[in-house]
Amino acid sequence: MAEAPCGAPRLALVIPTFDSAPVLAGALESAAVQTWPGFEVIVSDGASRDETLAIAESFRPRLPRLVVDSRPDTGVYDAINRGVRASTAEWFLVLGSDARLHDPATLGALAAALDDPRRVPPGVDIVHGDVRMMAANHHGVPAGGRYGGPASLARLLRENICQQAIAHRRRLFDTLGGFDLRYPIYADWHFNLRAAFRGDFVWLDLIVADYAATGLSGQRRDARFLAEMDGIVCAELQARPGDPRLRPARRELLRQADRLRRRGRWGEALGALRLWWTLR
Repeated sequence: MAEAPCGAPRLALVIPTFDSAPVLAGALESAAVQTWPGFEVIVSDGASRDETLAIAESFRPRLPRLVVDSRPDTGVYDAINRGVRASTAEWFLVLGSDARLHDPATLGALAAALDDPRRVPPGVDIVHGDVRMMAANHHGVPAGGRYGGPASLARLLRENICQQAIAHRRRLFDTLGGFDLRYPIYADWHFNLRAAFRGDFVWLDLIVADYAATGLSGQRRDARFLAEMDGIVCAELQARPGDPRLRPARRELLRQADRLRRRGRWGEALGALRLWWTLR
């Protein structure tokens, strides 16, 4: 690994862990072999009782900068918030301890885009690529298949983007107050949805991570977020009356209401129609 450049790193790789010894070495190995050195790794640990911390420390000689912070927390998003606040970089990328950066050139390709104002204008705070699925998943993508594509507000009204593929600018994290701990599984969806009301995302034709699809969001649903999503969207809409950026979202809500109606999910269909009416 080449030495890191002087000054603050450009990108922080935040890895939340808790008793992650069986998988963490793979994630850290994928960071250690990166050909671009302008990043730091923040292992934000929830007081693991296994060999997680020893494994993390064993990679210190091979990483440009490593911070290991271990203390009790209230879950994965608490660990992520703490990890981001411990970072010194302008951008951060969250990588699950069971995931991998896709190949040794991944962070270099991402950094090249972040440094090119023609690809990532200064006002953009979220840049994302795609993931390669490592296992069967609820998206219906076969193991080894690619998942992602351009995100938009309209898309985020019906599904999230894979968190392992997203680089967030730190100033956005500070503006939104981090990930909301009221949502233990979909706090990243809540964060991305709110971000989409504030500005456009940039999609890169780049596989960022190999995603295990075995985390909480792949196995369970966040009932509180799903119940409160309509109210969250309504509040954002009411703060932006007449915004022309919201027109595609309005059309998507109408299509979504029709799909839900045809599936017999009348309550959800009426909720989508209420939001569509708010956008008129």
